[in-house]
Amino acid sequence: MKAMILAAGLGTRLRPLSWLLPKPMVPLGNRPLIAWLVDALVRDGIDEIVVNVHHLPEPIERDLPPLFPHVRFHFSLEPEILGTGGGVRNVRALLERESDFFLLNGDSYQQPRFEALLRARRAHESIAALTLRHPPEGDRFTAVWLDGAFVTGFGAGTGEPLMFSGSHCISREIFRRLPDRDVSSIVDDVYRPLVEQGSETIAGILDDGPWFDIGTPRRYLAASRALSGGSAVGAGSVIEGELHDSIVWEDCFIGPGVVLESCIVASEVELRGPMHFRDAMICRDDRSIPRDAPYRFEHGLVIASI
Repeated sequence: MKAMILAAGLGTRLRPLSWLLPKPMVPLGNRPLIAWLVDALVRDGIDEIVVNVHHLPEPIERDLPPLFPHVRFHFSLEPEILGTGGGVRNVRALLERESDFFLLNGDSYQQPRFEALLRARRAHESIAALTLRHPPEGDRFTAVWLDGAFVTGFGAGTGEPLMFSGSHCISREIFRRLPDRDVSSIVDDVYRPLVEQGSETIAGILDDGPWFDIGTPRRYLAASRALSGGSAVGAGSVIEGELHDSIVWEDCFIGPGVVLESCIVASEVELRGPMHFRDAMICRDDRSIPRDAPYRFEHGLVIASI
């Protein structure tokens, strides 16, 4: 079987960090976020993976394949973001050769139960099977209702309201259902209408295993804390100051007298004390970062509040 990882997002809520690095390559536990997803796929015997890209595609295309030399990667460049449905439709020739394929959101940490997803989809000849979970407390989400083995609605339905984790097993029949246009959403344009019409079933499995969304700086810090047990420091960084619940990427220097509390420091940043930062994102200045952005620009650094 093949899989596709959706990695074409802009990562707007992680700016200014995501002006310099696409969110799927943001380090989590000192590994690119997307590498955790590829690990999970490889463990289940999947060695051919499609990745769609848009914002800063070069780091993904350049740095991901060497981490997995036995995986065959296909990169699908989207000059315009096509949405989940459009992205899948764009690589139809790669995905429709077998009866099923897996689809994963590239902006979260998850370890899907691929075999369970596959069994659920095939057992009921459903168009797809989705991984669902109980949401984190206080989280805002669109409820996906699960009643027994089947999804009964998106936003409203019967059974239990759950959160979609971002992994699917999808039948190749999906290509007969996708809209005949470039841009579409697989949930809004396919799953939701099918459930409302009752013309196809969508299966669901409940999995409350480890899952982290790193869409915001605070969620990124929480995910790093859970995986690292505290502050995380990338390769080549020298820490002579104090770190408290912070993330420091590769090749940084945090000098004596520097105190970081709940901060994220991007690669190749030098901080020479004394200075104290709290709830801040810090990266090197770069021409890709707009001058009118609401950040502090000083001493070759860009500093943003979390």
